[in-house]
Amino acid sequence: MGQYVLEVKNTTKDFTGVRALDDVSFNVKNGEIIGLIGENGAGKSTLLKVINGIFPTGTFEGKLLIHDEEVNFHSPHDALRKGIGFVSQEINVMEDLNVAENIFVGHLAGDKKPFIKQDEILKKAAKFLKEKKINLEVKTRVRMLSIGQKQLLMIARALSWDPHILILDEPTSALAKDDVDNLFELMREFKASGKSVVLVTHKLEEIISLTDRVVILRDGVNIDTYERKHYNEGRIVTNMVGRTIKSMYPTRNVQIGEEILRVENLTVAHPKIKDKNLIENISFNLKRSEVLGLVGLSGSGRTETLQTLFGQYPLLSGKIFVNGKNTRIRNEGDAINNGLCLVTEDRKENGLLMLSNIRHNIVLSNLRKIMNGLFINNKKENDVANTYMSRLNIKAQNNNTMVATLSGGNQQKVVLAKSLNTDPKILLLDEPTKGIDVGSKNEIYNLINAMTGMGISIIMVSSELPELLAMCDRFIILAHNTTVDELSKSEATQENVMVKCFA
Repeated sequence: MGQYVLEVKNTTKDFTGVRALDDVSFNVKNGEIIGLIGENGAGKSTLLKVINGIFPTGTFEGKLLIHDEEVNFHSPHDALRKGIGFVSQEINVMEDLNVAENIFVGHLAGDKKPFIKQDEILKKAAKFLKEKKINLEVKTRVRMLSIGQKQLLMIARALSWDPHILILDEPTSALAKDDVDNLFELMREFKASGKSVVLVTHKLEEIISLTDRVVILRDGVNIDTYERKHYNEGRIVTNMVGRTIKSMYPTRNVQIGEEILRVENLTVAHPKIKDKNLIENISFNLKRSEVLGLVGLSGSGRTETLQTLFGQYPLLSGKIFVNGKNTRIRNEGDAINNGLCLVTEDRKENGLLMLSNIRHNIVLSNLRKIMNGLFINNKKENDVANTYMSRLNIKAQNNNTMVATLSGGNQQKVVLAKSLNTDPKILLLDEPTKGIDVGSKNEIYNLINAMTGMGISIIMVSSELPELLAMCDRFIILAHNTTVDELSKSEATQENVMVKCFA
């Protein structure tokens, strides 16, 4: 048996008018964690879909080998049978089944028993999750889980097949720190048992700390491969983006002004659980041109606070003051009319019309800008879309390009353009750099600075603490769905922030 458990040889994959992979080769050694990195649109997802059988043999040029034997995959099930477990970045779960059923439903299909007792499935799932240190309740209906919990469920489902190769596509993008630490421990144990992991991530600290080797793609082409002993973060980033980034977090020199928003004792009832609150007694203020960080663990109420300010949940009690005026925000229209706009955590589910073009996505947020009476002025429509495409450096052939064909970074810029088109005074950013590459992150950071320079105030939520510490002027700490402390920029360090988050 050779040193490679998996080889992809000289693979080329074309879509209509686009070459996604150009003579790409990739291999995985026995008992290693290998990183696969590149900008959004570099070809990583296409390569994973070739390996996983989503793009079957015959739809691409090149060869796929498992333990030196050429294989032909016609479906993901073929890949699974050959020992490849795949956890995609996109959430793919059965919402109306419980956690245990989601983990073992594929196994049950081949079970010779005509009936499987629910108690047996629950017991088996509970034991399995305990062994893997995955914190999920087996009886919970999946639609009740958070995005991060659904991500954990997908990882558990892949591990239940006992694969020889585990492919993880952005596995930590929605996970809390404890869950991330447990996943990393699982990956190291997986490697120690002689099995292999393919890790796709935009977080360079994960590549540096976890992987034995890293392969870099750019524009569908192999750029370079580094062994761990030769890792150099600056060189890796330059190879990824094709340019030198001098500072990941650009400095901001903006005069912070007067108070523009104040919230007092915001309390929101849970929409599904009786006698439980989503958030309780949330209080803070926001100043003009300030970037305010909402910091907390997953489930602390960060996202729910932003959604409440945007009118997506009705207040049980509390007050919202905009420019000193007590303001009722009963829906999203009220929020926009009062100068607030939300950039949602899940851009594909809630932020964009994926099957529409860039132009329509941008202008739909504020049709008044482009209307002549009852009719749309096509020139105004194009002018608005082109203005934001230029301002935010959205890379596409033109404003008629379908959003679904854009890279993740460019999709995020469209979401920002859509929000800016409402002429907001207060921008609510929920995980604004989630799932995008380092080059696009740097561009988003520069946009944040530019927006504050225009007098826009920002409330920012991020699961990446270094990002928050670098970009925010002040910090509100949330724990147990309420505010527990406030820190200035000089007071905030990773250590004392995390201590307060666990208060």
